[in-house]
Parts: sequence; C-alpha cells; structure tokens
Amino acid sequence: MEIGTSLGTGRVIAAVGACGGAGTSTFAAALTRALRRAGEPATLVDLAVPGAGLDVLLGVEHEPGARWPELADARGEVDGSGLLAALPRWGAVPVLSGSRLRPERPDDAVVLDVCSALLRAGESAVLDLPVPGAWSSAAASLVGAADVVLLVVPLTAPGAAGAVAAAGALRAAGAQDVRLVARRPSPGRVDVAALERALDLHAVTTVPWDRRLAGAVERGEGPAVGHRTPLGRCAAEAVSAL
Repeated sequence: MEIGTSLGTGRVIAAVGACGGAGTSTFAAALTRALRRAGEPATLVDLAVPGAGLDVLLGVEHEPGARWPELADARGEVDGSGLLAALPRWGAVPVLSGSRLRPERPDDAVVLDVCSALLRAGESAVLDLPVPGAWSSAAASLVGAADVVLLVVPLTAPGAAGAVAAAGALRAAGAQDVRLVARRPSPGRVDVAALERALDLHAVTTVPWDRRLAGAVERGEGPAVGHRTPLGRCAAEAVSAL
C-alpha cells in the first residue's frame, strides 16, 4: 500500500502512544491547532478506530460533517478541497473522526486515498494512531511514509517499557524520523534524559500534568490548547522542533 506523499506541500505527522492512556489523542489535537496557528494548514485524522471518536474528546460530536463511515466510497483521486469542506471543525481545525454511532474501521484503501487527498490539497495530516499492536495495514503504511513520528510516552515504568516495544515497532514499519513527547503524570518518576538515552531518541517537549484536562473534556469543552495553556505551549514547542 502506498500514499502519495510526493504530491502537494502537506506533511504526514503521526502521533503514536507508547501505551494505553498516554494522552496521544489530546497531544495530536493540540499539535494540529498549533500547526495551524503557525501558518501550516493541518487536519486531525482519527486512526484509533473503532473507538469513541476524536470528536467526543474535542466536544464536537454534535457538529455536522463527515466521519469515516460517510467516506466509505472515497476511493481513487479524492477531491481534497471537497473533503475538507465536508469535515466538522474544532475551532479552525478540520477533524476526520471515527463515529461512536458506527464504530467501524475504514477500509485500508480508503484511508490511504483520503490521506493522499489531504496532502494534494496542501494540508498536513496529523494522524492520531493507536498503540502499534492495534494498527491496521493502512496505519502501518502511513507510519512508514510519515515525515515525522511522535512517540508519546508517559514518564512511568509502564510507559517506558511500552516505549521500548513501540520504538521497535516503528523501526520495523520503516519510520525514518521518530521523536519523543514525554508526558509527566502524577506521580511519575522516569527521567526524560534517561528515556532519551535508552531509546536513542530526542524529546521535542515534555507535557506537564494538568488536572483540569479531564474535567474540561467531561464538560464537553475539549482540551484547553490556547497558546498560554501548558498543553498549548508544549504543542508550540513541538511545532518549532519539527
């Protein structure tokens, strides 16, 4: 399977969690917002499907627009501009989400053709991916084609162990440029520098623990990612490093 990464000006940026609950979706969303704020058109793409859907995390599940089930017939030279116009928005960010009402995995060929359409339209595709063991064939192909892969790692013992396994899976998939995003939970005792040395990977940012995040999501507000918020600042730092 191939994706047309040579077409258009967009990049493929993949976010992968080292373990469940790493905060990958939240960081991918913040990163997409930060990219657009920096002037790079970017669309957030939910590949952790089937699942609740990124739209629920962001509080836009009631916004009209196409989710993966509505794109089941999107094959071949998909019209990128038309696709973007059909997607729901989280603020300024186009979001291609799974559906909680129809939680089905999209066909691999559809995923690749749709992502290629975004790139042709000049959009960067920020991919929210599950842990490597849950990848589809399309997800694995996209990891291999990605301009950069961000491995999101909680600074815990399970997170560090998962990062070792995930880093091996990324290399096996052909990922060429892998960076770390460290997440500082409470408590968390793993040292970022030690993690970098163990994996031979560089951390682009360390996201602090934010106890307000879960409450904001539960209230349907989505994560706070303004440029003055901790998550927003870390996402901007990552964008500068990419």
